[in-house]
This record gives sequence, structure tokens and C-alpha cells, in this order.
Amino acid sequence: MAKTLYTSKGVAVQVGRELGRGGEGSVHEMSGFTDQVAKLYHKALDPRKQAKLTFMASTGDAQLLKYLAWPQETLHPSRGGPVVGFLMPRVANKAAVHMVYSPAHRRQDYPKAAWDFLLYVARNIAASFETVHAHGHVIGDVNQDSVMVGRDSKVMLVDTDSFQVNARGEMHLCEVGVPHFTSPELQSIKSFHGLTRTVNHDNFGLALLIFHLLFGARHPFSGVPLRNGVGDALETDIKHFRYAYARDGQSRGIAPPPRSIPVSMLPDALESMFHLAFTEKGASGVRPTASQWVRSLDTLREGLKKCSSSGMHVYPGHLGACPWCALERQGVPYFIDLGVTVTPVSGSSFILTRAWALIEACQAPAPLSVPLPDSASMKPKPLPAGITSAGTITFYRFVIVVVALGWFALLPKAWFFAALVGWGAWAFAGSIGSSERNKERAARAAELHAAKTAYEQLVERLEGEAGPKGFLARKGELVKLKYEYEGLANAEKKEVDDLYATASTRQKERFLDSCFIDRATIPGVGPTRKAALRSFGIETAADVTKARVRQVKGFGENLTRAMLDWKASCERRFVYNPNQAVLPSEVDAVRAKFAAKRRAIEGTLNAAPAELNQFRQRSAIRLATMRPQLEAAARRLSQAQADLTLTG
Repeated sequence: MAKTLYTSKGVAVQVGRELGRGGEGSVHEMSGFTDQVAKLYHKALDPRKQAKLTFMASTGDAQLLKYLAWPQETLHPSRGGPVVGFLMPRVANKAAVHMVYSPAHRRQDYPKAAWDFLLYVARNIAASFETVHAHGHVIGDVNQDSVMVGRDSKVMLVDTDSFQVNARGEMHLCEVGVPHFTSPELQSIKSFHGLTRTVNHDNFGLALLIFHLLFGARHPFSGVPLRNGVGDALETDIKHFRYAYARDGQSRGIAPPPRSIPVSMLPDALESMFHLAFTEKGASGVRPTASQWVRSLDTLREGLKKCSSSGMHVYPGHLGACPWCALERQGVPYFIDLGVTVTPVSGSSFILTRAWALIEACQAPAPLSVPLPDSASMKPKPLPAGITSAGTITFYRFVIVVVALGWFALLPKAWFFAALVGWGAWAFAGSIGSSERNKERAARAAELHAAKTAYEQLVERLEGEAGPKGFLARKGELVKLKYEYEGLANAEKKEVDDLYATASTRQKERFLDSCFIDRATIPGVGPTRKAALRSFGIETAADVTKARVRQVKGFGENLTRAMLDWKASCERRFVYNPNQAVLPSEVDAVRAKFAAKRRAIEGTLNAAPAELNQFRQRSAIRLATMRPQLEAAARRLSQAQADLTLTG
């Protein structure tokens, strides 16, 4: 028989089936209520808790109910009786935020969610925090289960009865918390009992959720230790502000995990907001607020780019190249386009032989006539006063040789003395001003090197932009594309054949990828250690290897063995299904990839004749444009060559 309860207005309501159960209470359907559910407590509530719920139910406005599962009506066992529960909005078709920011969960449950979706979720979470704070309340227990996310990116905050609520000056505290979401300044506190939380504490948790969303579930304080005593416990690293992605991470003794998303992909302003939120200055009360996050994330959303290689690759507009493609080249696919469609190419009018004949008909530009250096035409720059030139020294030595020979002719018996005096005079002539002359020679040699480098770089640039060298280099690239195009059919067939050849291995890999660590019971591996694993990209049994687990500080021989044993238990549950050897979507993905390659190469080869002809036509124009620079560079080189001759 259905249980009857009464609202604060005395209306009788029927309690329906149980939807979920926690340590504090259970959630039930209510007969006749489609948009509301009831939370009923297991134990009798003290007067303060009843007063808190009564206040919350009486102040739930439209803005709060937009973002929060806020109490709407208190429930009582009899009219006027004690509070035993409350009615709240039904949170349907939403998942906990960690199911969204986890790459492994997202690939399975939100396969079409790209980075722009995560960015919008982050923005909406910030807006929900902004609403709570605007009403004078504090969330307190921010964690990965306190935010629910829908496929439309809308969010709902749950467990609102645990919030710190300001009931017109009377403070109802939040006395619970999750260690790896607790701010550094609270890490030393043994218990939250009697502690008044602040908006700045919430702002730490908000920044952490946003970081998780934008950076693939990585924890900002989990990384690679650079010195002893770092990385032993996540809570300790949080306490000591060991922000792994900080600009001064080296001095903090920690670096980002391998193959993680670089925080530098964000604009400087957003990167600075994370730095402020996770370092010492922010703890003084100036962490970025929820409203600041809303504005900054909205600004970022307005300038996003989409990669030409994949519709799932969306990234900040200030970047010159796609960061997701770069990570994929490292073997880290964050966003995979599983919803591909194959565009038929059978109707293409492209004929390779005709396109290539047009390319071959394009003539290379004539060899470039560039200004050449001519040192003979330049007058050397005189040496500074006091420095004897190489020519003068040569003259002195000539005189010395003539005198020595004359002496020898007149006094042949004194030849040894003449030779000795001549050698001394020769050496003395060479040493006149040698220190200053060597310095001047070094300076002039450096100028010659700089002038030669500048001249050669200009000539190289011109050759690449307008000469035969650049033309032939581009044509060489087109030759490679031609060969690639001719091999596409065989390459596509081989890749499809490989799908069937590796069916069992890939099916097993898919199964292991559905065995999530956060849902598993593994001896010695609790929520904090699971967060550390997630920061190193280890989320499922498919990610577990001895080498990868041992990279995570704190995972020694015993814990690593526990992880490998758990993976082995998952593998024993796998049963190969030949009926699902190769999924149609997998074949479609291969077909789509090669169709995209084919279209791209056809477009390039079709456009190549016009491109090559334009290259030839602009050769003379480019030479004329650069001639003044080349002439100046040639004169500089000629002058430097002439100047060096005076120093010997």
C-alpha cells in the first residue's frame, strides 16, 4: 500500500516506487507528479535541519530552480508534523559530470560531444554557481557527483540540502566534503564540523570542475614529481599548491603528466585564471568568481575554430594549428568522429591522367638573375687610427728583406748575425698594433659572416618563392600526391581487411574499454587514487599496463599488481562474438576517411595547374619587388669582403 505524506500546505501525496538510495535518504516517485520527486530521510531530522529545509522550500525562485534540484515543498507524516523529506525537481536524462569529462565514458555515452560541448557545460556550471552565490549561499561540498549534465549541455546541481544556506543571517553549515576537491587552505582541517565555508572555497571547486572538463579529466595537482616528497598523496600536493600545469611548475617540483592536453592551448587570460585559482594568491580570497568564468568562457566560445580533418576537432581560434590532431599524432585521441557518413565519389568528374597532363604542361620560370657581390668595385673602409694595415706591414717586411740581403752581400762572413737581426725585425714588424688589429679583424670577419648569411637567405627565399627551385619543390609535392592517389584503393582495401583480421583483438579492446575503474572495487584503490590514475589517462581496463600504472606516483608493486589482477579478471569475462566481428560503423569510418582523402587530393591536383602558372607569372614581379633588398645585401657583402682585406 502506498505511503501517504503531507506537504507543508496540508496536501496529501502518495509515495511511489524508490528510484535511488543513499546513506542519508532515498528518492521516490510521487503519484500524480511527473516533474517532481521526493527525497525521504532514513532518520528523524533535528530541529535545525528541519528549519533549514523549511527556509529553502520557501525561497526557491525560478532562477534557483533553473539550475538546482532545490527543495520546493517540505513533506510531513501528518499535517503540521515534523519534516521527513521534501519535493524537488526531477532530474531526468542527465549524467554525473564525471561521466562527461572522462574521455572513456564520453566516447561511449556522449560520442558526438566535442570540446565546444564541454566548454558550454563548463560555462553552464559556472552560471549555476553564480546563481547560488547571488542568493547568499555556498555549495560547500563541490564534487564530481554534485553536478548532473544533459545531452543539451544544461546542468543541474543536486544534493542541495547539504549546501551551506544563509537563512536571513542564520547560517546552516555544510559539514561534508571530498578531499581531492577541497581547497589547499582547508586540507589540514580534520573535520568540516562547525566550519563556515566561503565563496572563495567554492571557486576552487568550480575551477577544478572546469579544468576537468577542458583538459580531459586530468586533475590539476596530479603530475610527474620532479623531486622527493612530491606526488606521494594528492591531498598533500593540493595543500602545498603543487599545480602541475603552473608556469612555475619546476619550482613547485611537479610537471604535467605525459601526453596531457597543454594548458597553453587556452588564451593567456584563461590560463591566468587557472593559475590564480590553484596557486597561493587565489587562496587569499581572490580566486576567479563564477561570473568571471561565465564571461571568459562565453568569450572563448565566440572564437572557436573547427579543424578541416575532423568535425569533432574544435579548438580556440587564436591557435594556428589543431591541438587535437597534434595529440592524435602522439597516440592520444580525445575526440573521435564516430558519426561519420560516407560521401559517394562515383559521380566525380576527376580524371587523374587529364589532371596530371595539365600539370606537366606548366613550364618552370626562367633562372633568376640576382645581383652578385663584387668586392673589387668597393673601396675598403680605412682602419681606425693607430692600427697598421696589412699592406704597411708587408712593406716594412720587404724593406727588412732588402736590407738583410744587402748586409749579407757586403759582409758575407756576418751572415748569421744578419739573419738573426732580420728575423727579429720581421717579427717586430708583424707585432706592430697586433692586438688592436686582431680585434678589428674579428669584428670585420663577423660582419662578413652576417652579410653573407643575410644575402644567402634572401636569395634562398627568392628561389623558393619565384625561382625554378620553388617551382620544382611544389611539383615534387604534387608527384607524391599523385602516387598517394593511385594507391588509395589498395590502401582502403587493406585497412578494411585489417578490420576483419584484428576483429577478436579489437572486440576485446572494446570490452575492456567498457570496464571502468571508477565503477570497480580494487583493493587499496579508493577515490583519490582513482583520480590520480585518471589524471594519467588511465580510466578503463584497456588503459592498464604495468608501465603506465607505475608512472603514477604512489602505485608501487602491490597496487600495480592489484590493478593488473583486476584487468585480468575483466579479460576472463570477455567472450568473443563473431556476429559482431566488424561493426558497420567501423567499415563506414574507413570508407569515409579514404573518401575524404580522395576528395582532398582531387581538389589539390585540379587547382595545381593554375597555381603553377601563377607561380611562373609572379616570378618577374617578385624579383622586381625584392631587387632593392638583394642589391643592398650584395653591396653589404661586397663591402665586408673588401674591408676584411685590410686586416690581413
